[in-house]
Formats: sequence, C-alpha cells, structure tokens
Amino acid sequence: MHVFELLADPTRRRIVELLAHQELSVVVLTARMGADFPVSRSAVSHQLRVLRESEFVDVREWGLERRYRLTWNAMDRLDAAVERLWEIWENRTGWPYDILAAEPPPRLHRAGRRGLRGRTQAEIEPRNDPDDWFQYLSD
Repeated sequence: MHVFELLADPTRRRIVELLAHQELSVVVLTARMGADFPVSRSAVSHQLRVLRESEFVDVREWGLERRYRLTWNAMDRLDAAVERLWEIWENRTGWPYDILAAEPPPRLHRAGRRGLRGRTQAEIEPRNDPDDWFQYLSD
C-alpha cells in the first residue's frame, strides 16, 4: 500500500502521530487517541495490523504486552513519497505561467444573472474611498 493511502485514514494517521513520540501498547494507544477519535481497542488493533502488514509499524513483546513502534524507515518512506511529489511539481509543464490574468473573466450567478447581485460594476455608484474595502460589506 502506498504511504499516502496508508495515512489517508485519520485513525491510522493519528496512530502514527502517537507512535512518532514513543512505542506504545494497544491499550495506551486507545486511551491516547483523544476525543476526536472515539475508537475501540479492536479498531486500533485492526489499524495496527494494516500498518504492520505495510511494514510501517513494528511490534515487540514487552512482558505480557505487545508494544508498537514505527519501523526504522517509516519516516524515510514518507519523505521519499513527498520528494517524488516535489519532483513532479518542479518539472511540471507550462511553468512559468501568468499568476494573475490581465482582466478577470466575467462572473455569472448560478441562476445565469450577472454577478454583484444581478448588477454590473458600472451600475453600482462609486464609493468615496477606493481603499476602504469594508464599505463593500454593507451591500
């Protein structure tokens, strides 16, 4: 599984964040998941199995419990995937391109009317201070 697919799941991503600090057991991981991730111990075990099968997490026996930690190359794999994206980004075609067009295209309302509540800019009477953009919020 690609590393981005692996970390696309929010629960797995949170587990990796917790394991980046230290090795932890399933019980401690479940307790530290936080209010944003109300998952059961079996759900954490399932996600750890996915991470283990993808060789992103190692497990070792510690007395009667099993402790999980990131593999020695987990962050290197993530870094390599991001580096590949940077290479694609830097070698994209059509660069450099105009960031700002000379004139923006006309905006249409979803109902087909013109923008600015059905009026054109010319139909709106000019304001006193062109730098005061707060005055446009009162419309």
